[in-house]
Amino acid sequence: MPAQRPEDIPGLIAEAFNTNDQQAMLDLYEPDGILVQPPDGAQEIGLEAVSKALTPMFAAIKSAEITMTSALRAGDIAMTHADWHLVGTHEDGKPLDLRGKGTVVSRQQPDGTWRIVFDDPVGA
Repeated sequence: MPAQRPEDIPGLIAEAFNTNDQQAMLDLYEPDGILVQPPDGAQEIGLEAVSKALTPMFAAIKSAEITMTSALRAGDIAMTHADWHLVGTHEDGKPLDLRGKGTVVSRQQPDGTWRIVFDDPVGA
């Protein structure tokens, strides 16, 4: 489901993780959207690269809670900040429990929906 407002994006990201629907997550990005990869900050550009970067995350994450903390909008560009909490299992079977603050920059599309231009999960 596309984001009707930029403020919807954090909840839609959580829903994608909670339903293990990687395609739903990819559908939130513009074709040339950028995902910043923690911890080194490598930038994955475009849907193919973003998909490849998200695959291990979707394999590991079993639940996600994401709460938007602020939003700024100027015309067709918006920036949201959110607190997130991800729980799952590492490849080695050890528990995974991560928390952080992220930033998403999104742009309104010609059809009125919003898509991610820049996603930095630790850039808040």
